Amino acid sequence: MIRMRPPAKRRKDPETRRGDLLAAASKVFASKGVAAAAVSDIVKAAGVAQGTFYLYFDTKNDVVNALAENMAGAMVAAVERAVASTDAGAVEKLRALWNAILDAAGDATARKLAAIYHRPQNRAVHHRMAERFTLRLAPLVEQIVTQGIAERVFTAEDPRVAAWFVLGGLHILEMGFADPAVLPSAIRSAAACALRALGHDPARAPSDP
Repeated sequence: MIRMRPPAKRRKDPETRRGDLLAAASKVFASKGVAAAAVSDIVKAAGVAQGTFYLYFDTKNDVVNALAENMAGAMVAAVERAVASTDAGAVEKLRALWNAILDAAGDATARKLAAIYHRPQNRAVHHRMAERFTLRLAPLVEQIVTQGIAERVFTAEDPRVAAWFVLGGLHILEMGFADPAVLPSAIRSAAACALRALGHDPARAPSDP
């Protein structure tokens, strides 16, 4: 009698396995906090051997950075798509940018991760995530400000400085209004302030002196 061998387990590709570890880490961080979580907790949640973890990450800190990078990257990609989808003027593009940030921040997964990173013990992680987000968005905002100056709807003298001013204000606002129920209205108010700071006057047509 010929015995049939059981089918070999199909091994997950590296990107899928890495994603599983990140998803497990996110759950562990949510329940225990980043500081209290250990690599052993992450691999247990992912259902893999501890050695598997070190095939993808050197330390727990690498996982923290990867989660922050993923979240920032997803938000930046959403913003870039929103801005690229319109051929409107600079003011409309800036509003599309803010709306895309609000939409991305309203995502359920993003809210959970943001709640983790806003905890006092995770402040360093939050700063790293905000830094990645700001660095990646700064060139896009600078382009929009440059367009607005050319359209004569903005009077800012230095597009790069103006872009960092806008994004820096957004970062501070997000720290001060971390409550998801309050943040949207706070960002809308700040957007109006930023437009005024850029020199935008809704009552003045672009061709006015």
